[in-house]
Amino acid sequence: MCSNSNCYVAFFSYYWPLCGFFAITFQMILLYLISYRSPAFLDNLKCFLYNTSFIQIVLITSAFISQHRLLSNSNSAAVLTIGPCSYISPRFCFINYHIFMATSFAAGSAISITVLFRFLVLVQNQVTANQTYFMVFASYIAPFVLLLLPFTDNWDFESVQRTTAIEHPTYNLSIYIPFSGFENAGSPQFLSATLLLSIGAYGIPIGCLFLTRKVLILIRFHRHMSDRTKKQAQTLIHGLIVQSMLPFISYIPSFSGYVYTQTTGRELLFCEHLILVSSAFPALLDPFISFYFIVPYRQAILEFFLPKRQSQSRITCSVTNNSTSGFN
Repeated sequence: MCSNSNCYVAFFSYYWPLCGFFAITFQMILLYLISYRSPAFLDNLKCFLYNTSFIQIVLITSAFISQHRLLSNSNSAAVLTIGPCSYISPRFCFINYHIFMATSFAAGSAISITVLFRFLVLVQNQVTANQTYFMVFASYIAPFVLLLLPFTDNWDFESVQRTTAIEHPTYNLSIYIPFSGFENAGSPQFLSATLLLSIGAYGIPIGCLFLTRKVLILIRFHRHMSDRTKKQAQTLIHGLIVQSMLPFISYIPSFSGYVYTQTTGRELLFCEHLILVSSAFPALLDPFISFYFIVPYRQAILEFFLPKRQSQSRITCSVTNNSTSGFN
């Protein structure tokens, strides 16, 4: 157990540049696959894939710029930033913090509307462009409210700094000064934002898991789908299930730790860093989920790394198909 309040800082000073670099790289590869390796049957889904990827690029970028940890006081909360934003101003860091939180919510919403889209396709047989645009637009309403709420509150960073120094005398805050934070953790704006985050952290994963279960049942008993189409659809839904489970792994533990420190006032040193790490983690992991569960993207990656194996597979499939057609 660390006795030094900044014992994890050195580790995360290496972690965030590496995480940011790899996350952006994988997201760019995913955007290339969406643009150039998506077959016709993915056309309707591309809007949702683009939306999710762009959100996650903003998410990991804001996380890298901030590199913050959240330190709770009795009636306030300090946002201790050590990323590039700390060279500009506490106000800029605080704005970036709220962009990160709103984007984190939007990332969960993006996955939920993708699940909803697949559900509507099976129920209605077709989703119009207007319905698609409306779903994407609606998914930004709660994150936008979450972003705006803090700007209606009072910002007094000097008060937060004094309170933090008094209530955490064992902490070495010199590397963070000057820092930003919430002056009043009991304000309507702060409580409303916390409520919205609670709904997002717990509600989105549960809603997604419920819908994906419904979708799998609809696919299984769909009369107008071929077996091959059913298999591809099920594979895609399995990917969405994994994406839906990410909030359970990321948002719920970190947000639960955040609520615990806010309500009890007890210090959880690693949890102060974990909130940012776990919330930004989907931006790093999500591309791999798409690479594996969206079959055309998986095939494109295998063709790049194993061209000989893929060409042999195509030859084998061609021979098999020709042999089979001879018996028809």
